[in-house]
Amino acid sequence: MMVSRTDSEGVEPTEVDHRTEDHRSEFGTLNSGQSSTTQNILLRTTLSTVKSTYRKIEGKLLIFLAGFLGAVAYATAKLVPDMPVGQFSSTNFLFVSFFILPVLAFQENSFNFHGKAKFVIPRSILGGIFGLFHFWTARTMEYGDSIAISSLIPLFAALFSRFLWKEKLSVWTLVALVVGLAGIVLIAKPPFIFGVPAEDEKKEYSPFFPLVPITGSLILGFAYSLMRKVGTQVSPFLISILVSVNSAVDGIIFQFAYGDEFVLPSCFVDRGVLIGGSIALFLSLLFINRGLTLEKSGPGLLMKNCDIVVAYIIQIVFFDSVPDVTSVVGALLVLFSLILVTADKFLFKRYSFGI
Repeated sequence: MMVSRTDSEGVEPTEVDHRTEDHRSEFGTLNSGQSSTTQNILLRTTLSTVKSTYRKIEGKLLIFLAGFLGAVAYATAKLVPDMPVGQFSSTNFLFVSFFILPVLAFQENSFNFHGKAKFVIPRSILGGIFGLFHFWTARTMEYGDSIAISSLIPLFAALFSRFLWKEKLSVWTLVALVVGLAGIVLIAKPPFIFGVPAEDEKKEYSPFFPLVPITGSLILGFAYSLMRKVGTQVSPFLISILVSVNSAVDGIIFQFAYGDEFVLPSCFVDRGVLIGGSIALFLSLLFINRGLTLEKSGPGLLMKNCDIVVAYIIQIVFFDSVPDVTSVVGALLVLFSLILVTADKFLFKRYSFGI
């Protein structure tokens, strides 16, 4: 259909095709649709970035809480001194097993080893031994020192993985291992270097006490190296309950080997400390498993190493024991070695070389 239009200055009327106007309308609609699509993409990208950032913050927070609660849980061994350490350890881990069982019951294929039993079972046995060693060390040594020595597990795991699975061991990890071992020497204060302080001569002291957390760290480092072959198919809660059951059994064996009698908590406070420590240990386990699914293992384990600081704070505030300068320097060296081995995976890749 054709229409005529007269210009205001007297120009001859011109004819306009409605199809031209239709094309312009379609072009405007197309631009509007493209703009709407772009806005939707930007909105989805922004939401994805916010969600990813939130997940990382949540992961770091959960791992920090796991380290904090773990330090609190093992400190309870000093608060119930009348109960033998074997009984205390087995009771704690039995409670943890009772907490984990309902979680496993609601997970699909939670009891499936996926053909990895030859790695999972030894890891569980070694983890159970470490649990007993850790409680014994927390009861016997200065609390902050025991936690600092036990924190070198990732370094030992990297060392074992080099010999077992031929994984590359970077020079930065070797440097971190040397720094960490130097920190252990300063914390342990072997008598052939430092001598035995006069105050330690008056109480039950043995230069072999620090060997227990060192041995425990080596054992769990070996156990962690076995986990490299397990993968993600096996439920972490299955491994956790196996470790807890093994720790409970080891505690009972330790109890009978030492000939200690079973002691019931003497008061309501002791019973509350025992149950509270078990809950803290369970939550620590739950948070670390959840946190490491939201955050990379390197930054995650670095956040967990806050337990060294928390342990020394607990030692000063609750146990009225101020660490000496040598122990503080040793703990800082251990913490620096852990930062170094974490940075090796994420910051030093460009310069990474090893054996």
